[in-house]
Amino acid sequence: MPRVLHKPSASPRRRPGVGVSDISITAASNSKTWVGAAIIIAAVGLLYFRTAARDLVVGDAAELITAAAVLGVPHPPGYPLFTILGHAFSLLPLGSIPFRVNLLSVVCDSFTAGIIFLIAVRLVRSRLAGAVAALVLAVNPLFWSWSLSAEVFPLNNLLAAVLTLLVVTWYQQPERSGFLIASFFVAGLGLANQQTIILLAPAFCFVLWRRRAIFQAKPRLLVIGIAAFVGGLLPYAYLPWASARHPAYMWGSISSFQDFVSFVSRKTFGSTRLTSAPQSYLGGSPFVRIAELGKSFGLLGGVLTLLGLIQAYRRVRWYFWFSLIAFAFSGPFFAWIADLNLRVASAALFVLERFFLLPQVIAAPLAAFGIVMIAALLGRYAAALHTISLKLVAAACLLVIATAAFRNYARLDQSRNFIARHFAEDIFISAESGSILLTTDDVIAFPIIYLQTVEKLGRQITLIWLPMLLHPSNVHQLRERYSDLVIPFDSYDGRSNNLKVLVDANPNRMTCFVITIGNNDHSLDSSYWPYQRGLLTVFEPKSKPLSLEDLLNDNEQLLKRYHLPDPDRVRKATFERYILLAYAWPEFQIAGILERAGARNQAGVLYQRALQVDPEFREARDAMTRVER
Repeated sequence: MPRVLHKPSASPRRRPGVGVSDISITAASNSKTWVGAAIIIAAVGLLYFRTAARDLVVGDAAELITAAAVLGVPHPPGYPLFTILGHAFSLLPLGSIPFRVNLLSVVCDSFTAGIIFLIAVRLVRSRLAGAVAALVLAVNPLFWSWSLSAEVFPLNNLLAAVLTLLVVTWYQQPERSGFLIASFFVAGLGLANQQTIILLAPAFCFVLWRRRAIFQAKPRLLVIGIAAFVGGLLPYAYLPWASARHPAYMWGSISSFQDFVSFVSRKTFGSTRLTSAPQSYLGGSPFVRIAELGKSFGLLGGVLTLLGLIQAYRRVRWYFWFSLIAFAFSGPFFAWIADLNLRVASAALFVLERFFLLPQVIAAPLAAFGIVMIAALLGRYAAALHTISLKLVAAACLLVIATAAFRNYARLDQSRNFIARHFAEDIFISAESGSILLTTDDVIAFPIIYLQTVEKLGRQITLIWLPMLLHPSNVHQLRERYSDLVIPFDSYDGRSNNLKVLVDANPNRMTCFVITIGNNDHSLDSSYWPYQRGLLTVFEPKSKPLSLEDLLNDNEQLLKRYHLPDPDRVRKATFERYILLAYAWPEFQIAGILERAGARNQAGVLYQRALQVDPEFREARDAMTRVER
């Protein structure tokens, strides 16, 4: 027998079903998934880009744009990550500065839709179901509307979606600890943008507990994760840096660690309060707020989410509990503690609804489970459709989505919305040079702050936003900004340090407000009376002779120069309703003077004009009925 010089080695053991062809298929599948995500991002981005606001809009947008443009600091907690990114977008060579910063929201929510697609594909293994889930979220009217202007919430949506994707990926592949470390870092970034992302912590801790064996074997992994989380908080270092620069716009000042903690914890607002709204706006039934949260999903989104919960419980139990815990805390729990009375405050829902976006993002991947469940049921009870049931369900959902997008397009389109800018410009027209404008409302203050700070317009007005007078640091800032303004106190209290003291200290300057100062300070009543000058109500000394004829002539000339909004284009559920009322207010006030003077016919004409400006002005309608009797 010949000697065996070489014994062939045994064939390498291969895992069943895994080979070169399988790897190629997997790579091709991953490639298609990424292409699908890119298509979703591009399609949603185009929709948002076409409907995005080209200018200022009501709400916090004008203040956030101002802070981003000048590298300042907006209201607490300062939103440093948004401000830094917003400044980068403000440098884009495209359109106006407001439009550039608005594009940050467009980009963030477009990518959020793409991330939802990736999460859904990982969980249900269906690109078709994932695409539908992403588009259901993207064309949701609430989600769409808040994607069109500068706000911190779209960035919050993106970070929450990325955090969820990282958690899902790590849970499915626990050996890849990089995803876990990245999730800690993104959680820190989220907290440096919008602090409500902390509501996802219980769900995040639930996942960590499920994989606790990994941390028992590698305890340093948790230490590294915590370090990554702290690293994500680094944007907060921007706040003291910006404060030290003395930027053109800065809410308060941060000169010590205690100042920093108070600012970040929103101590001036009340750390546990959603807004600085008056006490009368607080309270109300929490069930009304939770019901509004449910309505925000819409019929299609709500049905798919509920069915998706059932399917996730059956198929991916851990994710069911993760999404349920995250939704419960960011949705119903937050709505419960928000403490805004939706029955009393007409714009309270506008303030609250922004916080419904986070639970919508958390729930969005569940819609993919719902689509798969419906397709499975269809295939079970209609055997002939088994092979195409998913395509049929997806096609039906896409038809509903396309119809909803078409119907809502004109209503949500903000590309021709210039109400906030025109309102501020009309205030400039109304005020004499050197006037002091008092206001308690950010709907008035923020557009003026932007135009004065960034575009250097309307600088003949000294703007005093009364909430700023409550804190000595803000009073100091006002004195530095307006060297000719006399503020004879270090903080306003409405009692001994009141409006009369302020007005008396500036005797040679016109002091005025828009509609109402909105507080209980009646110190001016004894020495001054309100004289209507277009949008402004001027405090005139009672000793000054004023004629009704002059009042009528002054206002007739001013009202002709105003950019009156089209009532049909005003979003009634927003602060734009307040602006519409402001334009109707002058003629309503003057009509009241004429009515008390016995000129009922002239009063009726002005009441009618006020109703033409604001058809929903209830007091004007009641007055019209009264003078016609």
